[in-house]
Amino acid sequence: KAKQQKAADDAKRKAEADAKAKQQKAADDAKRKAEADTKAKQKAADDAKRKAEAEAEAKAVSAQKAQEEAAQKKAEAKKVASSARRDFEQKIRRSWDVPTGSSGKTVGVRFTLSDSGSVNSIVITRSSGDDALDASIKAAIQAAAPYPMPSDPDARREARSVSSTFRAQ
Repeated sequence: KAKQQKAADDAKRKAEADAKAKQQKAADDAKRKAEADTKAKQKAADDAKRKAEAEAEAKAVSAQKAQEEAAQKKAEAKKVASSARRDFEQKIRRSWDVPTGSSGKTVGVRFTLSDSGSVNSIVITRSSGDDALDASIKAAIQAAAPYPMPSDPDARREARSVSSTFRAQ
């Protein structure tokens, strides 16, 4: 009977140990799975963060490049417009019939042009004090029209307004 009791106790202890081992194994498996899930979630979050940072940097680089291109285009338009204005001034000088006795006098003028190069307005900004000379520069500006306007729309917009000073020779 004692042997039977001992065998029953041994079986019970073994069953309890097996159950405890199974429970421990299940707990360990659950812990490993939870750690793996946490690692996977962290990796996904890190990947998403890296991707977002890369996209933000690419956007910033793209915006910077666009800004530089716009500045370069604007500078080029100003350069073309400046060259066009010099051409306009030379054309005016060739058309200018300077009144006698006006040599050495200067007259400041501002004129605006249409997109096609015709004269919209002429304003004497600094009179020479000689009405004939002031009138002659206005006449020369009208006579030299139409002016060859730049083909680039930005340069054409820049070239439409011209301020210049002319000296009678």
